Amino acid sequence: MKKVLIIGGTGTISLPITKKLAENPDNQVYVLNRGNKNDVLPESIHMLRGDITNTDAMAQLLADRSFDCVINFIIWNAKDAEDNIALFTGRTKQFVFISTVAVLNHEATCLINEATPIGNRYSPYGQNKAAAEARFLAAHDTEGFPVTIIRPTQTYSKDRIPLSIKGKNCWGVVQRMIEGKEVIIHGEGQSMWASTHAEDFAEGFVPIVEQQAFIGEICQIMNPASHTWDMLYQTLADLLGVAYRPVYIPTDLLRHAADYDFDQSIQGDKRWANLFDISRLKTVVPDFSPQVSLEEGLKRYLAYMTDHPELKQSDAHFDQWCDQVITEYRGIQKDFLTKLTLIEEKLS
Repeated sequence: MKKVLIIGGTGTISLPITKKLAENPDNQVYVLNRGNKNDVLPESIHMLRGDITNTDAMAQLLADRSFDCVINFIIWNAKDAEDNIALFTGRTKQFVFISTVAVLNHEATCLINEATPIGNRYSPYGQNKAAAEARFLAAHDTEGFPVTIIRPTQTYSKDRIPLSIKGKNCWGVVQRMIEGKEVIIHGEGQSMWASTHAEDFAEGFVPIVEQQAFIGEICQIMNPASHTWDMLYQTLADLLGVAYRPVYIPTDLLRHAADYDFDQSIQGDKRWANLFDISRLKTVVPDFSPQVSLEEGLKRYLAYMTDHPELKQSDAHFDQWCDQVITEYRGIQKDFLTKLTLIEEKLS
């Protein structure tokens, strides 16, 4: 019997993993969280309630417990890493840290693998995760801490989807499309990206835990099937039965928006073309083959939103922001074309 402790367990990425681990009768699965969303968990789960950031309380809660694997989905920086190293040293045979490909320097290469240089100069989120990675790896090298680092790319599920420019939720963009409005896409909509459904991510993740693979190493997990942002939005428009009306605005302009942090989410991540190599993952999970296509994932999202209309929350500020930004950008385009004509006339 393998004892697995999951810290979090109810989020977009963690819930399918928790459920899949619990399906295996050879696993005894514990979930540690504050207890806010635990009604979605299987009945077989052993619940531990607490705040992982309260290190003193956690030390007492876990004093007489040990696990074959601990998976923490809510580590954000080097301090969190340090706290977890102190808390779980000697208490687990494997500790899994969920990092992100946002730690990487996407400017340097299009082909992304575990050897791609770290260094995202635009994303504090990526920088903090990179610092946590460094602390864990140092603990492995000097103290034998049994860390496995997993790097996903954008992972989505039933109530959220990958999008280019959005406000506080995904539905605000979908609503604009339904109403026949234009939607803002960064760049020209042609940068390559990979979007992974959470159920597919779990299929790659769980064998790593059950085999205790990649101790002291990094492994990225994602759907290697790439798409452009135009392809994603066109597919969404087709499923909605509406026209796709994109407005392409350079990231160099969008990143200066004060109301939204596009410098981190776009300039530091989605601006760049990415082709992901999952060769390392396949050394442990050779039959990993994502089953949820982009179209199927978007279809599931729309069906879920139909069944849960309370989640169709309007985003008035984002909607007005888009309208005004598009209007101003159209004006800039018109002025530029007029000046371009004048330049060419003078040179002819």
